[in-house]
Amino acid sequence: MSRTIDLVVAGDGKATRAAAVDAARCGRSVLVVLRSPDPRAARRLRQQCTAAGAVAGTIRVMTAAEVVCVDGIDRVEAVVIRHGRTGRLRAVNASAFVSHVETKRTRVGRRRAAAKPWPP
Repeated sequence: MSRTIDLVVAGDGKATRAAAVDAARCGRSVLVVLRSPDPRAARRLRQQCTAAGAVAGTIRVMTAAEVVCVDGIDRVEAVVIRHGRTGRLRAVNASAFVSHVETKRTRVGRRRAAAKPWPP
């Protein structure tokens, strides 16, 4: 199944919500991809975005999924998403993609890197 979305956002956090709300305020359709399989996380995210001023119905949330591929020529054109439960792939036509990974504080108070730089 392929559908057209203006912005695909991967991750859960303040920056993710801010990107989704900003796009939704401008009338763009947004798809937020969450790894969490909990449907309450999707409901909470929708409520927070609506309370922040996003237009109702412009933000869709997909749980238990991950973005596996973003492709295009000179710009983003397609995003491929894998469902965690079934492993089924879904392609989405998109004009923009944002990925945000939250970092966690260690006991010392420093931030851990979300991903190691490549090459090492």
